[in-house]
Amino acid sequence: MDGPFHRAEIVLLSPGDVDALFHAVESRAFAEGHPNVKRLFDDPRTTERAYFKKTGVFPIMHAVAIRNDVINTHPWLPEAVFSAYSRSKQMEYKAMQNRWIFGTLPWFGQEFDETREVMGENFWPYGIEPNMKTLNALSQYSYDQGLAKKRLQVEDLFDASTIGFTES
Repeated sequence: MDGPFHRAEIVLLSPGDVDALFHAVESRAFAEGHPNVKRLFDDPRTTERAYFKKTGVFPIMHAVAIRNDVINTHPWLPEAVFSAYSRSKQMEYKAMQNRWIFGTLPWFGQEFDETREVMGENFWPYGIEPNMKTLNALSQYSYDQGLAKKRLQVEDLFDASTIGFTES
């Protein structure tokens, strides 16, 4: 698929106008073998695992935002959204345990087992407390790199009603 992101990536990344791309999906410019595009680490899987083992930090890939005025009008909504996402994730974990669903991926079972061995049974934890190390690192890096004018406190980033949300 040749969408706008792919075109921008090729136009900016492959000639060297953009120094780096941090993205969960492998760069198409890299996959297509553009000569100016390479990985930062020769073995990113090993590097990422070592970083996680050392720090307990794995980058959060998604966050859900709800406007304050919507929360004020519907105070039950944050908990309902959190619960829905948590239930959905548990369904995905169960599907992953039924490895035949991913039957065309040769080593899915081993990867799933190894991921749980390194990161625990709930390797996509939801809620603030289980993500505190990662959120603090995000806040610190944002400040250190000039993306934020001050170091934000994690509790200031979330509606007070969500601070104690935990998965059941």
